[in-house]
Amino acid sequence: MASEPKRPSVFADSHERDDFSADRIRWLINLRWVAMAGVLAATGLVVAGYFPGVAWPVLLVVVAAGSFYNFLLLLRAPASGTGKRAAVSQALVDLVMLTVVLWAAGGISSPFIGFYVFHLALIGILGGPGATLVATAAALAGAGFLALTEWMPALKIGAWDPAPPWDTIGNVAAFVTTIAAAAYVVLHAVRELRDRERALATARDQAELEYQVISNTLDELEAGLEVVSPDGRIEWRNRLADELAPSTDAEGVWECPVASRRCEIEPAGLCPVWRARDEGTEGRCRFAVRDRWYEMLSFPLASRGEEPSRIMNLYVDRTQILLAERRLLHAERLASLGRVAQGVAHELNTPLATIRTLAADMGEAIRSLGGDEALQSDLAESAALIRDETGRLGRITHSLLSGGTLPRLRMDSSAPLLPIVERAQALVFAGVREGGPQLDIGDSVDGLLVAVDPDRLLQVLVNLLQNALDANREAGGKRIWLTTERHGSAVEIVVEDEGAGLHPDIEGRLFEPFATTKPPGEGTGLGLYASYMLIQTMGGDLTIENRESRGARARVRLPAGAQTLAKEPRVHHRAPWS
Repeated sequence: MASEPKRPSVFADSHERDDFSADRIRWLINLRWVAMAGVLAATGLVVAGYFPGVAWPVLLVVVAAGSFYNFLLLLRAPASGTGKRAAVSQALVDLVMLTVVLWAAGGISSPFIGFYVFHLALIGILGGPGATLVATAAALAGAGFLALTEWMPALKIGAWDPAPPWDTIGNVAAFVTTIAAAAYVVLHAVRELRDRERALATARDQAELEYQVISNTLDELEAGLEVVSPDGRIEWRNRLADELAPSTDAEGVWECPVASRRCEIEPAGLCPVWRARDEGTEGRCRFAVRDRWYEMLSFPLASRGEEPSRIMNLYVDRTQILLAERRLLHAERLASLGRVAQGVAHELNTPLATIRTLAADMGEAIRSLGGDEALQSDLAESAALIRDETGRLGRITHSLLSGGTLPRLRMDSSAPLLPIVERAQALVFAGVREGGPQLDIGDSVDGLLVAVDPDRLLQVLVNLLQNALDANREAGGKRIWLTTERHGSAVEIVVEDEGAGLHPDIEGRLFEPFATTKPPGEGTGLGLYASYMLIQTMGGDLTIENRESRGARARVRLPAGAQTLAKEPRVHHRAPWS
């Protein structure tokens, strides 16, 4: 569809720059040519004798001056200027020439005196309120001068005294031309106003489209963004900021997240938003939302004069950075722990070798003494357990000294599960007195084989049973259950207790190194971490959850052994020193 031809704008706009197009000047020049043609035609009628009192030589001078002025503007354009001031100046020149024409045509008694209204409207359209006041003063001055000529005959150069019927014709012509000129200005103004309305509507639609595009784009950012007014009102937010930012109070004023989000302010003291407003400096604070960490950065925006600044808040997800910092800290702590462990392992080697030798000697001495067979059996079993455990500790210390890692897993064959469980029971519950928490081992443990390193699985079960025992002691629980379930090619070991269950602060970080709820000196936070890594290395999985009633449940899922042993009656060993 063909677009309408563009018409020059003649309206002054206080929001635009002081810049009128050259089309406005050409429009004034064309109007002046029309006016000069009208004055020249009137001069012809005067020379013909129809209006004998009019000073026609003055009219010719005005025509010549106006034509010369137009030619001069055309020759000098655009050097003559195209601004609002130039347009108003030209209209004032026309107002002066109109005063001279009326002076030659009889002064205040001329019926063409109404043309002052046309010029006032023209200057008002071109220049706005200020120019209208100037034009009004100029028109009043011109009319005052014309009235003065009536009182001072020496100033009078012409008279309006046409013979009938030319007086009537002149009055009608003056009325018609005045109405026509006013109608022209009104029509031109209305047409321009409609063009402006359409332009504003188009600009508004374009602005709405651009706003939607920008808003949708900002909504997709992985950062929250909001603008807060100096009095704390929310002026704009994107989607993520609407989710992260604290709610407003009852009066709709933005609240600092220090209390609602437990925001850690940097630098400490004043809320970052008010710091940015009052001091003009950047502020920040860090807070948690569910399992994510965010940092709010507050920046002052430019303001006019002494007005308070608006504030822009940027909410940035710092979770990955914090995790990386935490992993780095853990790595440093583990490295330090490794160096300490090597030193401890070196110091432990000698006493472990001594204990292992003495345990072997004690076993020989027990066998040679004779006596109560039951007591002798228990003592021999204890001596064997001491010898085996010191041997396992020796392998661990040797591995730490050689490379700082755990011993290589021994998974060449399947291992029976029951002996590992009973050995873990003996190690954990050896010192538990009667009336304390007891372990119930399910019959399903008998006859199961698991493809694991026995020493490593023993380490995991000892850790899980010790945790269950500690939880029961703290909460007054009496029973601990160890059961197994066969799931195809996997075996699941379940350890349950009657403790207080998992603490909310540690539930999401169970298998992180150094994560513990125990008081300082009672736990390192490495037991579950090491157990999890060992189970993962053996091709299994470890999960811990709260029980439905009370306590916690640990599930160890491991690959089943190559075959299942035939069930035999399980021998219940009495734990030593119980």
